[in-house]
Order: sequence, then structure tokens, then C-alpha cells
Amino acid sequence: MANKMTEQELLQLKKYRLNSRLEHSFSAAELLDESSLKGFLQDLALAIGAPSEKIAASIFIKRYAFFAVMSLYTMTVWDKKINLSLDNVKIEPAEQGKNWLPSISLTDLTVVDWDGKDRPEWRKSIFIDLFANNIYPIITRLEKTVGISRLILWENIAVYLFWLYETELNDIENDYVASDFHYLIFEAEGQVFGRYNGNPLQKYYGGKTHVEERDAEIRIRKTCCFSYQLPAGKRCKTCPCTHLTKDGRCQDGENICGTKSQKESSLI
Repeated sequence: MANKMTEQELLQLKKYRLNSRLEHSFSAAELLDESSLKGFLQDLALAIGAPSEKIAASIFIKRYAFFAVMSLYTMTVWDKKINLSLDNVKIEPAEQGKNWLPSISLTDLTVVDWDGKDRPEWRKSIFIDLFANNIYPIITRLEKTVGISRLILWENIAVYLFWLYETELNDIENDYVASDFHYLIFEAEGQVFGRYNGNPLQKYYGGKTHVEERDAEIRIRKTCCFSYQLPAGKRCKTCPCTHLTKDGRCQDGENICGTKSQKESSLI
């Protein structure tokens, strides 16, 4: 059964950057056009001070990951599905001199309730619509347009989904939190995410390491997201380069930060 989101639901998803009254936006579907994508990345790089469109592409996917977060939150916590089509997603453009943390709007604010039958199959259909039909086309276009590795882009998505299930939903009394997270990492086959033989998220779900300077258990990334190349020059607390060397440079350079891994081709 389809119903428009309630005010309470809209308020809850606001935490994950949903803004149902967004005035200025562009459609995510526009990014599948190479010319439009190039123009967007050029504008974004200029606005956030990124040294190249490649860096801007990585930052964009980190921000777009919140659409995946709100989608899976809606599925796991409410047993509901939002409209996951690219045409339905509207993104706030970047502004010069501002830290770009864009709001996301949905043209269609209806949600469809789970009908109570075969939840695993229903969940799989949501994953296909979210990953194979929405995120995968964007990642593929970014890779072809600016030459950024899909390994970086998928890990940019993965870290926020891990955060959702391990932190945001950790105290939620819901039978599906653990099972949905397990499916996401260990059960969902490659085709759920696009034209892959294997699950592109699984490789990033490694053990956590105790980091003395933060006195915390942290899952160190496999790739670098390039955030340190923005004007602020800060590295993420999970940055692999920080833990490889202390002199401010990446010890393995492009092996971590940019080029395609030999393992990457095995996912196709």
C-alpha cells in the first residue's frame, strides 16, 4: 500500500539530509549524461576547492551515500520502500565558498509498505533498485568520465552503510537490523549491485584496529577518498594513509589513492 510520508517520517529522514521543501536542485538522472556530469563536476570542484574533477567525484559520492542511508533506514526500520528511481532524486547544488553537505529531495514522497509476504525477496528487490539501478549507473559514469576507481566510490558508499547499521541502528529494537546488515555484506550477490560477479561492499567490511591517538576501535579504509586534498587538508579518521606513514604523504601513493586494483577487474 502506497502512502505519502508522514510529517514525523519526513522529520526523521531530515537527519539523513532529506529536505522535502528544497527550492534549488538538479535531478540525479542528469548525471548519466556525460556532458552534464562534466559540467557538474567542474562546478563542484570550483565550489569546494577540489584540485580536479576526479577529487570532486569522490566527494560527490560521499554525499550521495546519504540517499542510500535514508533508503535502507526506511526499509529496515519502517518496512517501507521509497521511490528509488534516479528521476525521483533531486540534489542541492554546490555554492562557492561553502562546505557542500547537500540536502536531497524526492519528487515522489510516497512510500510503499511491505505486504507481509516473503521479506527476503522484497528486500532484494529494494537492493536492486537502489544499487543496480541507481548507484551503479552513476559510479560507472563517474569512472568512465574522470578515471576514478570504482573501488574508491564503493567504499565511500560502504562506510556510511556500516555507520548506519553499526551505530545509528545499534540500539533499535528491531528484528531486521541484524539480518538486513548481514544480507548487505555477506549474502547479496554481485548482480544485486550491478554487473558484478561479487559483492562490491564485502571487501571493505574488515576488522577494526585500536588507534591509540583516538583511543578507539576504528575500521581503517582500504582506499583513500581524497578528502585531504580539499582546502582544509584534513584526513578522515579512517584514512589508510594516516596509518601507513606519519609524514603527511601516502606511503603507497596511487596504489591506495587512485589507480585501479588488479582485483577490481574480477568484480565485473
